[in-house]
Amino acid sequence: MKIMRSSLLVAGLFLLVAALLWSGCASHRNYTGPVHGLGFNGTIQAIDLTNHSLTLQPLKPGEPVVFAWDRSTKFWKNGIPIRPEDVETGKSVRVHYHLASATQIHFAASQYVAHHVYVTVPYAPVH
Repeated sequence: MKIMRSSLLVAGLFLLVAALLWSGCASHRNYTGPVHGLGFNGTIQAIDLTNHSLTLQPLKPGEPVVFAWDRSTKFWKNGIPIRPEDVETGKSVRVHYHLASATQIHFAASQYVAHHVYVTVPYAPVH
């Protein structure tokens, strides 16, 4: 009986965490498609705060890719929310994005619109 209760507790906690993560990604989305949309990994080459664009160098050899962002785009650094002006060039990022809709193309600097930008900073080595 004790094992069954602990299994139910673990399952309940898992569902709660999954629901919270899903609600964070799904809230305020103005695009259709998967919750996280498409993903892109790269290194920040440039950030234009005026035109709301982010230029990334892909991990594999290739041309830089430009992403636009809007006021609903969330920026994160190691799980902590940050502002776009806190993003630094040369850092590794994962971008969840969607293709711009016809109405977004008029204001977007790119055909890709980021909805989450995750800046990843490696942990300091432990001695």
